[in-house]
Amino acid sequence: MDRLPLLFWLWMLFFAVNALWALAQAAVASTLGVRPVSVVLGYGPTLLSARLGSILWAFRPLALGSAVSFDEPSAEGAAARSRLLQLAPPLHAAVILLPWVLQVAIAMACLGPSEGLRHFLSGFALPFEPSLLPGRVERFLALLQDGDLLRAWGLMSAKLAALNLLPLPALAGGTFLLLPWRKGYPVWAGLLGILGLLAAIPWALYVLYVVVKALV
Repeated sequence: MDRLPLLFWLWMLFFAVNALWALAQAAVASTLGVRPVSVVLGYGPTLLSARLGSILWAFRPLALGSAVSFDEPSAEGAAARSRLLQLAPPLHAAVILLPWVLQVAIAMACLGPSEGLRHFLSGFALPFEPSLLPGRVERFLALLQDGDLLRAWGLMSAKLAALNLLPLPALAGGTFLLLPWRKGYPVWAGLLGILGLLAAIPWALYVLYVVVKALV
């Protein structure tokens, strides 16, 4: 497979996982009585946007993530308040976790229940096994070259679900653990978030380097 089609399918898989997460979180929250303010699919400049009902939907080209905002517009100078605070903590936890449970279910459907679960559980170790990353990236790209998109989708769903459930404040796992302080995060949570970001940036850059090297 040429590089351009390979990049296209890689973009499509990232977009599918992140878009399904965003749609699932919006659906879970709406079902529990809290509608999002906006749902942004992708990063970068906004290419398309539309307001459906009371929700602003936007599409951006970089398929490296999506965002669902529950922050209500506030008066000038006032801090924005999340609509999720209207929910009881167990329901708030459901909004955080159920979208990633859906991704694990997709992985199990694509790979088979036991293999999907195994790849999800092994995904928690990914940041701590950098020496294994080049081989994993090459095997994943080989799946795309062979046209095995279903398996590739399952693997990406499992690994991204695991990574996002790591206990870092910026991720779903950290947000879940900080629920007791959801109305006002303590100083140590902010410091932990900064430390997590400082650790995550070099790892993300290394992942990007490995992927680009494998494509070139």
